[in-house]
Amino acid sequence: MIQMKNSSLIVYYSWIGSTEVVAKEIQRLTGFEIQRIEEKKNRKLGKIPGAAMGAFLGLKSRIKPMDFALEEYENIFLGAQVWAGKTSPAINNYLKKASFKGKKVWLFLTKGDEKIPQQVIDSITKRIEKKGGTVIDSMSITTKWDPKVNLPIAREEVEEPVYEWLKKSGFLEG
Repeated sequence: MIQMKNSSLIVYYSWIGSTEVVAKEIQRLTGFEIQRIEEKKNRKLGKIPGAAMGAFLGLKSRIKPMDFALEEYENIFLGAQVWAGKTSPAINNYLKKASFKGKKVWLFLTKGDEKIPQQVIDSITKRIEKKGGTVIDSMSITTKWDPKVNLPIAREEVEEPVYEWLKKSGFLEG
C-alpha cells in the first residue's frame, strides 16, 4: 500500500446494502477505517417511489451525527447510490455538512443500470470542489437489485472491479 493506513477513510450511505458491500470490500483490501452515514429515520424497504422522488427533487434527509472528523484524513472514499439519476437524500445532506478542504476524494457508486452515472459524478464533484476538496477518480458498479428479493450485491461480484480500481488508483501494489 502506498498511502498511510490512518490517512484514509471510507464513508458511505447504503439503504439496501450494496454500497455497504463495496465499502467493506475496499476496507478488506486496504485496512482503511470505515464509517456509515445513517439516516435518523429508518427508510422502509419497499418505499422506492418516495425515495426516488426525494432524490430526484434533491431533498436532504436528516442524518445521525458522525463520530469522526474528516480533518484527520487525507483521502476520503465516498460511497453512494444513484437513485432516479441523482444522489440520495442522505448523501445530499452529508455533502452539505462535510468539509472537504484539502481532501482527495474517490467516489464509488452503486446503480441499477449499465450507464456510467456521469451526471451524478459531476454533481458530487462540483459539491466537493465547492467545499475545497478534489475528486481524484470514481467507480460505479451495477447491481442487479430486485425489489421482490431485496438482496444486496454479492461480494464476489465486486471483488475484481474494486481490486482493479484500487490498484489503478495506487492504493494496492501489483
